[in-house]
Amino acid sequence: MSDHKPSTSNKPALPNKPATAVPNKSAVAAPNKPATAAGKTSLHAQLASDLREKIYRHELVSGQRIASEHKLAKRYSLSRGTVRKAISALIEEGLLKTVQGSGTFVADHALSHPAGVRPLSFAASLHQQGKEFQTHLLAKEVLLAPREVAQHLNIHPSENVMFMRRVRSVDGQPVMCQESWCPLRECPGIDEVDFTQVAAFDAVEQCSGRRIKTAQMRYVARVAGRQHGEYLAVDETAPVLLLIQTIFLEDGAIIEWSLTWLKAGQEILGTATQE
Repeated sequence: MSDHKPSTSNKPALPNKPATAVPNKSAVAAPNKPATAAGKTSLHAQLASDLREKIYRHELVSGQRIASEHKLAKRYSLSRGTVRKAISALIEEGLLKTVQGSGTFVADHALSHPAGVRPLSFAASLHQQGKEFQTHLLAKEVLLAPREVAQHLNIHPSENVMFMRRVRSVDGQPVMCQESWCPLRECPGIDEVDFTQVAAFDAVEQCSGRRIKTAQMRYVARVAGRQHGEYLAVDETAPVLLLIQTIFLEDGAIIEWSLTWLKAGQEILGTATQE
């Protein structure tokens, strides 16, 4: 989750293929040089894609200053004009912001609902719409909480959390990808649950012995990016809606922080009532 130093390669170039996200590691290897026949994607679009993935993987976090144009140009062997175009594209997407005299920073422009609304269950929403769906469990593992995740869960980075990535499909087509982190001390045994058969909210209440009470929700329009584009079977520039939820138990303990990437054109039904 912290900024990563380049590997032994002196001049890393832009990646040709997306790196596989590793939730329990805060850094990834420097990008590899693409083949010369990588396609018609412009260099500034490739750089924008690489920086976007670093933000989506939480290697660059909200409020963090990114490297200067000069450093990025040197790191990727690009002209400063190309770097400037890439940064401008990410500013237009709302992922970056410039502060006069200070530099360029990772932005956080998500719209917020106040704490006290009911958590949104996507399984319940799909059932309510009468849609048959399949859950594909792409990843589930216990790991030490990365710094940003620990902050959202109000725990120490040394504590164990369960990370899970699931994709839900309707009529054989993926409609959403959800990534969630759950603190094991609040929910012992949840890492043993078969989430292809059991709804996450049901598992939380069974393992914690407490009821889910409220949530804080934020949402923001994004482009899918390379990795989530693959999960949702869309182009990396396709528009998606990112929903960010922090979920609380009845005693106020935070039980989950999740990011849900919703494919365009999907209707999500649910209730959000103030307690």
